[in-house]
Amino acid sequence: MKPLVTKLGAGALAAGLLLSACGGSSAPTAAPTTEMATSGNTTTSAASPTPADQGQGQGQGNTGNNDQAEFGLAEEEVAIRVEAVESAVATCMSAAGFDYVAVDYATSRMAMDSNSKPSGLSGAEFVAQYGYGISTLAVGAGTQGESGLSSTNTQIRDSLAATDRIAWERALLGENTSQTFVVGLDGEDFSGLGGCTAAAVGDAFPDQDINAQFASYQDAQGGRVDQDARVIEAYQLWSGCMRDAGHSYNNPNETETDIAGRLDAILGGQDVSLLDAAATTALKDLQGEEVSAAAADNACSAEFVDAVKTAVETELFGPGQ
Repeated sequence: MKPLVTKLGAGALAAGLLLSACGGSSAPTAAPTTEMATSGNTTTSAASPTPADQGQGQGQGNTGNNDQAEFGLAEEEVAIRVEAVESAVATCMSAAGFDYVAVDYATSRMAMDSNSKPSGLSGAEFVAQYGYGISTLAVGAGTQGESGLSSTNTQIRDSLAATDRIAWERALLGENTSQTFVVGLDGEDFSGLGGCTAAAVGDAFPDQDINAQFASYQDAQGGRVDQDARVIEAYQLWSGCMRDAGHSYNNPNETETDIAGRLDAILGGQDVSLLDAAATTALKDLQGEEVSAAAADNACSAEFVDAVKTAVETELFGPGQ
């Protein structure tokens, strides 16, 4: 699932200022500080693989392989780069006139883990409560925009006046305030990052085109699988199963993209707390539909798709794909 893109409609001046302050390369100087992570989820558009994704073999992110983490890098290399990003972000934020405490790798990893499976729920429990975790986790204190922020940085932000808080978020994240560094890293997609975070990632991940190469490779693999006659037939059976459950989709690749797009339309660039009554009702309706669609998706995929795709992937690419 690709990351959910939402936009906050104010504070563009701060974003312009920080880009001039942080556009060039700068060596990390601030010492990382260990903090408790503020839990959240990436969706939206996300997106890190939810338990629903993991059950279907969808999504990107850490696969649990001890030798490789995000982008196929060794865990130790990811840790070095994460702390370089956080140090550079702290330097950039300071140059833009804002306080920010660099977050260490252990805290970032904890945030990614909490994104993937809130409250330690099993896959079935997660789906029953959150669906895919897109619209259902885009509310309250666990919004995607807070994912990966430490408790100290959350306190710094929340202590600011409303207009200054918007400027702080814009300085840190740019326009897409749901796209934090942790969200981008967990979803292996930095394309939605902005502000000091984008500048820091550009320095610490100069080979971030590995993301485009990886995505291209994944898309090519997925395309070959989806074009197999056996998979096409399985998708047709899946689609009929979904229609019987009240959801109209042609294949499993459409469900999360559709929900993420509808969530963006409801939010309209606003924070969830600022939605009017009509938008709040629409969001609640979408959340209910998401939970229902995810449950049906899992059941229909288990019945018609999973075994077929596994067989085709193994035939084309070998075991373990």
